[in-house]
Amino acid sequence: MAALVLQPDGLAVRLNRRERLATVQRDFTIPWDHIIHAASSTDMWPQVRGWRWPGLGIPHVVLIGRMRFRGGRDFCALLGTKPGIVLECRDEPYDRLLATAPNAAQIVQRVTRGA
Repeated sequence: MAALVLQPDGLAVRLNRRERLATVQRDFTIPWDHIIHAASSTDMWPQVRGWRWPGLGIPHVVLIGRMRFRGGRDFCALLGTKPGIVLECRDEPYDRLLATAPNAAQIVQRVTRGA
């Protein structure tokens, strides 16, 4: 599944080859100052909104791709019922990033700390 990597300049989203093919999306980095809010969640599926295009999805199993809805887009990388993170962004192609992440607590701490 997509890896969230903490970097000095921002949060890097790394996709493997299959994920890049399914989503038609390259790896991308969100600068720290573009992240408005970060929250961890134990149940990510109620956070999903809109229609998936492009991507791959089986409800409560896997969801990787762009979710389009009236007024915006989200990028989702969810695997099963694992805990994850919801990042609200500004000045980015996506309004939110939803991802299962073992390091969700570190990312929330980094965003709230603002350092």
